Amino acid sequence: MRVYIPATVDDLPRCADGLWEPPIAYAVTERLLDIVDSDDGDELAEIARDVAARASVIEVGSPLRVVVVAELTRAECETDPDLHPAAVRVQGRLPASAIACAFVDEPGAADDVSGARGGDDDALDRLEERDMLWYDATELSHVPVG
Repeated sequence: MRVYIPATVDDLPRCADGLWEPPIAYAVTERLLDIVDSDDGDELAEIARDVAARASVIEVGSPLRVVVVAELTRAECETDPDLHPAAVRVQGRLPASAIACAFVDEPGAADDVSGARGGDDDALDRLEERDMLWYDATELSHVPVG
């Protein structure tokens, strides 16, 4: 199961140590499939990634949107539809070998992130229009974040 984990910029180097224990991730769950009128796998994955991106700044407090993508088994995740239709709880530590990649905002997005955290809906809209940069798992300890 591909999961999208809201993270902070400080979490990126920790992904490789195998000791990171992210509590929440987002995925294409049965509940999400029930409520979204699409059978396009890429579109559904993008929805889960975007929810994680928003959570990374609003709930986790990252100075940039950061989403770590991992491949986990269903046994390593437990759905939590009460939190969000795409929410899953990650069970235990995330092995470094499970990390596939990460999406991270360019440093220029920091002002909009700050505004979004402060409740500025226009800043949040601008963030959601921005593309995030893609980084391979081997690059996560060297992501430029400032």
